Amino acid sequence: MSRQAPSSAQKVDPKKAPPPPPPQKGPKVFNAEDYAKPPHLTKEEVLEVKQAFDIFDNDGSGSIDPQELREAFEASGIKTYHNKFIYQVLGELDTDNSGGIDFEEFLHLATAKVSDKDTREQIQKVFNLYDWNKEGRITWDELKRVAQDLGEEMTDEEIQHMFKKADLDDDGFVTFDDFYNLMTQKEYGKQ
Repeated sequence: MSRQAPSSAQKVDPKKAPPPPPPQKGPKVFNAEDYAKPPHLTKEEVLEVKQAFDIFDNDGSGSIDPQELREAFEASGIKTYHNKFIYQVLGELDTDNSGGIDFEEFLHLATAKVSDKDTREQIQKVFNLYDWNKEGRITWDELKRVAQDLGEEMTDEEIQHMFKKADLDDDGFVTFDDFYNLMTQKEYGKQ
């Protein structure tokens, strides 16, 4: 049996073959159209939310980590006395449990609609952040503390006016029902 020499198309000198291109690394290029959902969310609105996200994401990692969240609160005038507060907020917003808030989670937070199915649960989470004593109601003192922590320079009269507006059943406390009604302009349980 005779052997045939390989044709030139079959001959490949591995020493002379060009190396494969290196894999592309680095951050994924942001495309607002990936997140735009007309008519509810335009490309321009997505870009505005992205600009806000980038302010919080100091290191450009694509995620707001606990330290960046603390810095964002402090820059906004919110005093963060405990790491527990930072991790509580992070736990509420970090829906995929990645340890940070990615753009999709931030976008959801920024564009959440009151008519969403999870509205009551989301409003409960916000209420819990204000209910420092965890008694299921917000007192005048707690509301005043929240205003101060947010850096609001309000007089006691202004806080009292806000409290009366929120205390819809006039029982001296802002209950979750009061808070829910105020936030949604609806009656609790009647959507």
